[in-house]
Amino acid sequence: MDSKSDCMKIIIINDYGFVQGGASQVAINSAQGLAEAGHEVFFVYGVGPASPDLEHPNIKLIDLQQYDLISNPSRVNAALSGVWNREAEKSLSIFLKREVDEDTVVHVHAWVKSLSASVVRASLKETQAVVVTLHDYFTACPNGGFYNYQTGQSCHLEPMSLSCLATNCDARSYPQKLWRFIRQGVASASGVPRELPHVIYVSSFSKEILRPYLSSNTHYWHVPNPINVRRVDPFTPSATKNFSYIGRLALEKGVLTLAEVAKSHPEYSVRFVGTGELKEMLKKELPHAAFTGWADREQMDNYLARTRALIFPSNLYETQGMTVAEAAALGVPSIVSDTCAARDYVEHEYTGLLFKGGDAEALHQAMMRLLEDPGLADRLGRNAYERFWQSPPTLEQHISQLESSYRKIIDKA
Repeated sequence: MDSKSDCMKIIIINDYGFVQGGASQVAINSAQGLAEAGHEVFFVYGVGPASPDLEHPNIKLIDLQQYDLISNPSRVNAALSGVWNREAEKSLSIFLKREVDEDTVVHVHAWVKSLSASVVRASLKETQAVVVTLHDYFTACPNGGFYNYQTGQSCHLEPMSLSCLATNCDARSYPQKLWRFIRQGVASASGVPRELPHVIYVSSFSKEILRPYLSSNTHYWHVPNPINVRRVDPFTPSATKNFSYIGRLALEKGVLTLAEVAKSHPEYSVRFVGTGELKEMLKKELPHAAFTGWADREQMDNYLARTRALIFPSNLYETQGMTVAEAAALGVPSIVSDTCAARDYVEHEYTGLLFKGGDAEALHQAMMRLLEDPGLADRLGRNAYERFWQSPPTLEQHISQLESSYRKIIDKA
């Protein structure tokens, strides 16, 4: 920070004041980093308690004292406030009228679990220096994923069309889909996403998926999510024959594609790191596979240190696919579905391998190549490592990119 005049007032808005998913983790980490850089940070959240990581002299906490959709004791209130949270809108408006000035930027992270699009609307009424990070696809798609959870396939219907309305794509039920459709319609009527002046995208893949639903006047800022890894010497993939999957054991994550390969080829050593609704079924189907449950950062690095390649078979579009980058940081190549955002991290045949999403035979062929050619696995891993560390997406880089984007956003307001 060159001088005090370089300091900005940054208002971060998020459903939760604690880590509840990736978006909250990024919001909290960025608040920490921005505060350390000397900026005045307000962290506005719907549901507490606030994380101890937000305790900093440059961070002021604003608790809107809301329920999220699950914990709200009134299902009627949950349904109504989930569509449009008037209480959060009113409280935020009062706060913004008091705090917003010419050096203020408002950054909205997650808003669909407790706050609703009302907080975006309230922000836009006070300033055009508003930016929304596209952590998911809720700005356009009612269920947030362009994915039909009933068929287990990507959805290519026009969001909010009659065909969309008539299709039960929700993971829970059709009434839940109808409620989400209404919520999306109300958000659209309020100007979200069409009137968003600025958005942050975390991958080129997700940007292109969402671009048709945003205004031609929207400004795009590329700020990848920070990845917390420590540089060590690259691992040697050929030293092991294990393949690792890291993530939720759920249909949409493509684990059944990997399971089909593992079942047909029991000679493969496959490790599943994580848990989810498919865990017990997979354990019965794959008695020769390893199931570790959830792992912390150190455990995950230890598993990756004994991995020929990370398997990322997601059927979802995803928005970034951070485990692929985390593997690359350790010198481990990845085999990635070509239908998800994680493919942005992979240059086919150079830092990893791509396969046709949902195609078990294509995945098998990619795994077999790395098993039969240990030199290829080492070469891909080394290239992935070198490319990652050429410009690592550290928290420091993330903060620097945010600062640059914020200043330009304020200038345009």
